[in-house]
Amino acid sequence: MEVVVAEHLWKRFGPTVALRDVSLRVEEGVYLLLGPNGSGKSTMLKLVVGFLKPTRGRITVLGYTPWRDYTRLGERVAYAFEGMPLPWWMTGREFVEGYCRLRGCDDEMLAQACGRLGVLDYWDRPIFGYSSGMKKKLLLLMALAARADLYVLDEPFTLLDRKSLEETCSLIAQLPGKATLIATHIIPDPVKETKPSVIEFYEGTITNVRRE
Repeated sequence: MEVVVAEHLWKRFGPTVALRDVSLRVEEGVYLLLGPNGSGKSTMLKLVVGFLKPTRGRITVLGYTPWRDYTRLGERVAYAFEGMPLPWWMTGREFVEGYCRLRGCDDEMLAQACGRLGVLDYWDRPIFGYSSGMKKKLLLLMALAARADLYVLDEPFTLLDRKSLEETCSLIAQLPGKATLIATHIIPDPVKETKPSVIEFYEGTITNVRRE
């Protein structure tokens, strides 16, 4: 089953071309979008979830047009993006439990992810006092605690200590969806064991597609 189909996608931000003539087909499995900063990885993921509308070209995700069918698609896609703002005035518990009530997260998946990432150690502290790594774990919970057909993760391996990185890789390997899209600079060894498809981006284009 084709989960994502992109045909001749272009995305411009004023004079800057973030994606140029990108075509891509994603079926079931784990896909890594690999490349340096500014190569188009995160822009591609934002087009997938419907945060952005293509300047030119066509994209469908699970049969939907993401930017147009954002609400319906949102019921089937779970995502976490690097640098998403968090409500600093709330505790981690208030934020995650509130989000999960709205999203309909799985209680068992949430409890497992919280325990394995060590989030419960600072669960009831206000977010404004969190380190970058603590905030990163909260962002990951937005995706890892949800049941979805497609998981979209932007730089999930940064800012984590070794144990948290290992647990994140293990949780990703156990996600129940049809496909997982991950934008990253690195490929941790546990992720290599899932035999992902690797899509290499450079300057807004796909330069190579391979199986790890």
